[in-house]
Amino acid sequence: MHCRVRMQLAEVLGPLNRWYCSQAYCQDVDDEDLLLTYYVKSGGAADFADRYDEAMDPLNRWYCSQFYRRDVREPEVLWEYYSHHAALSRRGSHHQTTSEQDGWSIAG
Repeated sequence: MHCRVRMQLAEVLGPLNRWYCSQAYCQDVDDEDLLLTYYVKSGGAADFADRYDEAMDPLNRWYCSQFYRRDVREPEVLWEYYSHHAALSRRGSHHQTTSEQDGWSIAG
């Protein structure tokens, strides 16, 4: 199975999608078909496609290669790097925005 499909299926069956789907149906959802249907209809597939493209783009590849100190081209490594560091970046920019609203900034 292609790594992109494996990554997306991991999201479909993962705890976050399972939680949102369960909230939408007001009950625990374990049915894989229902999880997949919810994921697609709620925009998860389009969001995944955008994030996957960003993870595979030259900029992320450059940052990932710098991080690992070698030329990285493996989709699994690029995805893992992007997923981890994009999440940290989003939290960091939220933290900075919140801090700036309080009248101070941690930006250098």
